[in-house]
Amino acid sequence: MGDLWQDLRYGVRMLLRRPGLTAIAVLTLALGIGANTSIFSLVNSVLLRPLPFKEPERLIVVNERNQASEQGNISGHELVAWRAANRTLEGIAMYGYNSFNLTGRGDPEALEAMVVSGDFFAVLGTVPLAGRAIAQSDDETGAPRVAVLSSGLWQRRFGGDRAVIGRAITLDNLPYTVIGVMPPKGSFDPDLWVPMDLPSEAQKVGKHSNFVIARLKPGVDLPAAQRDLAAISARLEQELPGFNTGHGVSTKPLHEHVVGQVRRPLIVFTGAVAFILLIACANVAHLLLTRAAARQKELAVRTALGAGRGRLIRQLLTESVLLGVAGGGAGILLAWWVVDLLPRVATADMPRMDELTIDGRVLAITVALSLLTGLISGIVPAIQSSRLRFKLRDWMSQGTRATMGPGRRMAGVLVVSEIAVALVLLVGAGLTLKSFTRLVGVDPGFNSENVLTATVSLPGERYAAPARAVAAYEELSARFNALPGVQFVGATSQLPVGPCCDGIVITIEHRPKPPEGQEPGALMAVVSHDYFRAMQMPLRSGRYFNNADARLALPLVRYWEQQPFPAHYDESQAPPVVIINEAMARKYWPGEDAVGKRFRILYSPYVTVVGVVGNVRQRGLSVSPEPEMYLPQSQEPRGALTVVLRTTGDPGNYIDAVRQQIRAFDRDLPAGQILPMTSLVRESVRGPRFNALLLGASGALALALALIGIYGVISYSVASRTQEIGIRTALGADARDVLKLVLGQAMTLAGIGIGIGLAGALALARVLRRMLFEVEPTDPLTFAAIATLLAIVSMLASYLPTRRATRVDPLVALRSE
Repeated sequence: MGDLWQDLRYGVRMLLRRPGLTAIAVLTLALGIGANTSIFSLVNSVLLRPLPFKEPERLIVVNERNQASEQGNISGHELVAWRAANRTLEGIAMYGYNSFNLTGRGDPEALEAMVVSGDFFAVLGTVPLAGRAIAQSDDETGAPRVAVLSSGLWQRRFGGDRAVIGRAITLDNLPYTVIGVMPPKGSFDPDLWVPMDLPSEAQKVGKHSNFVIARLKPGVDLPAAQRDLAAISARLEQELPGFNTGHGVSTKPLHEHVVGQVRRPLIVFTGAVAFILLIACANVAHLLLTRAAARQKELAVRTALGAGRGRLIRQLLTESVLLGVAGGGAGILLAWWVVDLLPRVATADMPRMDELTIDGRVLAITVALSLLTGLISGIVPAIQSSRLRFKLRDWMSQGTRATMGPGRRMAGVLVVSEIAVALVLLVGAGLTLKSFTRLVGVDPGFNSENVLTATVSLPGERYAAPARAVAAYEELSARFNALPGVQFVGATSQLPVGPCCDGIVITIEHRPKPPEGQEPGALMAVVSHDYFRAMQMPLRSGRYFNNADARLALPLVRYWEQQPFPAHYDESQAPPVVIINEAMARKYWPGEDAVGKRFRILYSPYVTVVGVVGNVRQRGLSVSPEPEMYLPQSQEPRGALTVVLRTTGDPGNYIDAVRQQIRAFDRDLPAGQILPMTSLVRESVRGPRFNALLLGASGALALALALIGIYGVISYSVASRTQEIGIRTALGADARDVLKLVLGQAMTLAGIGIGIGLAGALALARVLRRMLFEVEPTDPLTFAAIATLLAIVSMLASYLPTRRATRVDPLVALRSE
């Protein structure tokens, strides 16, 4: 212990003796360790930390598998069948999403809610913070209306007052009794939870709009549950062929469901920052080699005084570990800043970002990483420097020539490694940046400039009548149209480039009925007359909706009523119309004019196509346009629509005016999300932007560290070959010969590194395949550009040392030796 303490004190003194070199080494390690600590904090919070539920490893998600999706939504009748017949589940619950307007205390507020079956919280194993959770008696038809608040809503709206339990709050103009408050991060964290009417939901056979979560029985694995539920689904397919043909079941762990989409990017990011740390270690190793070469006299004296090789290695490793610890401390400070920044730049779909923190596990890993980094950086220089090939008298007789021998070959190995790793990261960054550029350059099918969007949700109690909902949106549109600078006002149930609906089955007139489960379908949105003009969606044929399109006495699509419209419905007096996109026209009427064609939507009467508009990227910029139909709001009234305003100036200047008009129309109607359409488009590509940002930053950092490493190696080489260069010059070599010698060495190392890096980049490209948009993972232009860039950077990094070599005075060089 005494020797260790002595080594530590001596190591600190030696590091302080060369403050410049020490600072560079600490900063280099801090960059590598800080990057790794930051990304590991993200990985720890998102992937490694267990979900905040009781025994989360037993929780699974159950989806429907059909021809359109592996993760289809669930119908209530399927849940009832699974509950009744399964033998592998301890509990199975259903949930969906809805929005409510909270009024009666303070300003009205639009809330996001989960509508859950009574056993939802029991399946999760979540214990309320106050009061009680929703129970199975609460999801019965006619049960009292109750609600459970999130801790965020409880604190924000009610000041954390426990007396709110048992009080009534007004949601969509109806009273709900607050029965409990859930802890933070406890149950997917909407604003509140309300019970669904489960018996009524089970009667809506074929309404695939909900989600299912289940808990495995102790000792039951996922494959057993999959086989169990699949057998039940097969029986449903025989019993209800019109609704369950081709409908299977798929199961997956809840943790995979939550984080599965981000697992691959996070693994790639982890590998990227690990490579950066390797480059940092290589740089520090070279610094220590250079420093050790200058200390050979000291090491020779210590050897002469009796120090063994092991003692020298231990001393040198102690100094490198001290550097690693110092770099780790600085890296943690850097990581604190990065972790605070990450939630602001990460994709909105990145799960569990609210749990991102540097906890004890992260700190323990960072400490271990700091020690390991110090050892890795110092082990090669320590071993290399302890191999003294001469005695003290040899050093005294040979002078400084003895100081430059060891380490030149090892320095070359280090710089080759740095270039190879940097090329791998730069290729990854180049591919993701090119992919992102392609993505943001996609034509979305509409003009997002000068468009403001405002979500408006009408309370069902006061606007339940279809005519009232239509009249409400017409009055709101008139108010918005009266604002100076507003050109068009439209409304839609489904904005583009965002989360979208599933396809709806259609029946095309004069076509034979297809086999069960293979019916044609299309996406559906409800829009107002001026929506297409407000979004500047081009009309390809036919016409837009107009005021001549008659209103229907009933909503056009009676989704879950398995019967035709009432007998008194007179189609000739109120002909229902529809506008479709080009993708739908080409798929179902190829080579024909789709205008005038007719089809039914589920159980609706026949609707007539009156127009064809251009395709839009409804599900996102990266998803090709799909068949889509647009129904007029006058014939398919909806209580929740997003209003879009096309303005002559900056749409952000109209936000306050829009909010005021909504309050003037109905003081109890909250103004929901109000954002420019350009912001929504940018948000839709936030995930690819996050990937490109992290990999781009990793590549840039790797390039900078590699540049420093190349400069250091060539400088060291020039310094160690001063006598040789002097002799060559004395024998007649000119500056061009010296330049060719030194630059040739640098470019040889760069060429070897680039060759190895290209092989590694090909392996990385296969991993990145799913993260790229319209870019081949082996894109030759990207590979060639990055290889050329690294060659140029290597040449530039070698330029100053090479110029120094060409100016060596042979007399001075020989005299110094």
